[in-house]
Amino acid sequence: MKVPPIRPFILLVCISLSAVAQAPETPTDDHVCNDDFAKSLVDQQVTESRSVEETDKRVRILTKSGDFLWKFDQPRAREYFTEAYKVASDRFKEKGFEKKEYGRGNIYVQLPDYRFEVLRAIARHDPAWARKLTDEILKEMEADAANRNDPDKSQEIGSLMTIALENVKTNPALSWYLYRRLMRENVDYSWYWQLFGVAGKDAAFADALYLELIASHSTATPRRVLYLSAYPFARDRMFGYEKTQYSANIPEGLTAKPQLQARFLDLMLRRSDAFASDPNNFNLPSTESWRPAEGVYIVTALQELQPIVIQSFPALLPRLHVALSKGMSMLSESDRKKISDRENAKSDFNRSFEERIAELEKADEEGKLTDAMILRALIGGLKTEEQFRIFEPWLDKITEAEGRAGSINYFWFIRSQLATKERRFADAQKHAAKVPEVEHQAILWFEIAEKQLADINDSATAYQTLADVGKVARRAEDSVGKAQVLLGLANLYEKLNHSFAVSELSDAVGVINKVKDADLQAKYLLRFIQVKDMSFGASFSTPGYDLETTFAALSKSDFSLPLSNARTIDDKYYRTIAVIAIAKNCIDRPRQKPDR
Repeated sequence: MKVPPIRPFILLVCISLSAVAQAPETPTDDHVCNDDFAKSLVDQQVTESRSVEETDKRVRILTKSGDFLWKFDQPRAREYFTEAYKVASDRFKEKGFEKKEYGRGNIYVQLPDYRFEVLRAIARHDPAWARKLTDEILKEMEADAANRNDPDKSQEIGSLMTIALENVKTNPALSWYLYRRLMRENVDYSWYWQLFGVAGKDAAFADALYLELIASHSTATPRRVLYLSAYPFARDRMFGYEKTQYSANIPEGLTAKPQLQARFLDLMLRRSDAFASDPNNFNLPSTESWRPAEGVYIVTALQELQPIVIQSFPALLPRLHVALSKGMSMLSESDRKKISDRENAKSDFNRSFEERIAELEKADEEGKLTDAMILRALIGGLKTEEQFRIFEPWLDKITEAEGRAGSINYFWFIRSQLATKERRFADAQKHAAKVPEVEHQAILWFEIAEKQLADINDSATAYQTLADVGKVARRAEDSVGKAQVLLGLANLYEKLNHSFAVSELSDAVGVINKVKDADLQAKYLLRFIQVKDMSFGASFSTPGYDLETTFAALSKSDFSLPLSNARTIDDKYYRTIAVIAIAKNCIDRPRQKPDR
């Protein structure tokens, strides 16, 4: 007999304002939810999950089990980590870097390299073991570099940087080890983002790391030096040819640092001059097929840096003129065209909304309007409600049906986000209702509710917002998206009313058991738009959607009902993930002192 998901019995007469302030119920099950009980729960689930054949699920079960058991039984936890890493390594040897393609195949998302999921967990408990595995991974990467496609030559570097970043505050010694080991490799674009990420956690650490990077890459090519150009200027884009290709989030409070700028400029001028002075580098083909020659990077970067040097570092101006002149001498006719084309692209990138609309109107009058032009204007940045109103009619002029539908959906999505940011909640809800995908629409409703919950004057209306989300979800067919929305509802209701949260959790489990091959661990949703000659992709975070986070949140105050629901999940993998999330709360929760 199949056991249905467990929900509390709720008799709802009315929702009063006082209900908004309801705190989760006080734990009454400390005598049951203890270390021994938690350990037995995990042992049982690991035993039951032994029959899980999918290697990605197997890795995660073993990793989470080892992470949990480290406190109780290190030898067995090491066995789990060792087995998990072997399974992950065998998968990598078989499949290599995995990706999922979308649309016409020119847009893809990189899938996890499960070796690093295991390494991340090991690093929390045994940094020496993590360092050993890091060295092994990088040696394998270096040995296999010649057999890889260009985008895959240094994938491991970005993954290791993620682990280093996670440990900046908790284990800075491990972070330094990883960063210094990675400095032995060619500097690449991963450092561009990493420096800002570190600065967001520890500004002094980031400055020290930057100085070591500058010192350790004193012989790098000018192109690679440019990956270090953005940080000292506290700007979101690097200098030169690849300026429009990457963008970084600047941590709040980060300011430009003239001393670091001087160090960067000295290195850039030195390397540019040296490279352009060597006749062997003339007509030297790029080592990566899609990149232009090195002289293109030298010229475009130095031209952009020249006004800064004139204003703030005039003593460096003679060196800049010499390096720029030598760089110009390296350029072929093809190189000059690349620079001209990129300058036009930069000009388009910096156009104002009014200029973009004028371009569309002129092209429409001349019969030269294209779908790509309209899409570029859409993603170029609509910043006010008036701009959205003006732009809306252009969406109907997109000729490709699929591209038009995707553009319209994206338009209403970002318009709703703007209204939420400006606290125009009625408009935000109206715009959200025009987004057809239930999971995308739910993100918008949740953003509205989060904004309302942050203000006590609006928190009472958050109940109605969440009730509306529930109505949207329940009208949808059973799907992964519907399950994620219900999990998200459970998360937000936990801030208001634990009983409501468990009720939504029960409904989510019911949907999960009806959906096959559900991916309930995704922390973001993707939007892809394709028209002739152009593709565009965007991702939107979905906090609280994943199953593990939801069960962890609801079991902090009450483990019994979440555990009952977890045990009714049919899929062994998700059942194990949910139970471990609950069990971890049993060992982490503060204990009530006994009455005297």
